[in-house]
Amino acid sequence: MTITIDEFLGGKVRLKQDKDGYRATSDSVLLASAIQAKEGDSILDVGTGNGVVLFCLNARMANLDMTGLDVQSDLVLLAEENNKLNACNATFILDDVAKNAMQLHGRQFHHVVTNPPFYRNGRWRLNEQQKIAFHECISLKKWIHFCVKHIRAGGTFTLIHQMEALPEILNALSETALGSIEVIPLVKNIKTPAKRIIVRGKMGSKKPFVLREPFVLHAENGRDYTHEAELILRQGMALDMVF
Repeated sequence: MTITIDEFLGGKVRLKQDKDGYRATSDSVLLASAIQAKEGDSILDVGTGNGVVLFCLNARMANLDMTGLDVQSDLVLLAEENNKLNACNATFILDDVAKNAMQLHGRQFHHVVTNPPFYRNGRWRLNEQQKIAFHECISLKKWIHFCVKHIRAGGTFTLIHQMEALPEILNALSETALGSIEVIPLVKNIKTPAKRIIVRGKMGSKKPFVLREPFVLHAENGRDYTHEAELILRQGMALDMVF
């Protein structure tokens, strides 16, 4: 394993990553920005990888009770090293969502966040770490239901995924007690369709579904980030503060 140290949020977060394995992207930073947490809240990141979502959230808001769950021991070890590197106080658990992650049995959190494995049907990558991180081990529906059962009353769920998975996501959420379902399309620029979405919900809420306007990441030249995206990706601001 060859380790690099990469900076996120304009250097506020430093991350040890496997050069040839799972590596954090802007998806993780955007996901962290969408978590509607307040000081003292508890957070569970399901499929935490090297912990980037929690560290980006911690850079925005201190005094959170943060837990990350992942099935890969090498990623959990990296997350623990990154925990020290970022002077954070998160807890990382090695366990398997496909086996109900029994170390979390009975525990509930103010917020559950996840960037689930996206791929199925043999879209394999060469690196074993990537293959496990990016390819479904259980159905998306079961993954979502696992997340939701660990949300306390009044707590929130935040997910990032591909746009094509939206019908499956909404169907899975319809079988839970989550309300205030909100979908935020993420578009590369104003001329392209959304390839990613952020989906949020609140446990026990009766508020109706909302489809937000797309969040535009890049300027028309296709290279520069929009001002709003810069505020999130470089400065670590919350999505709701800039959108």
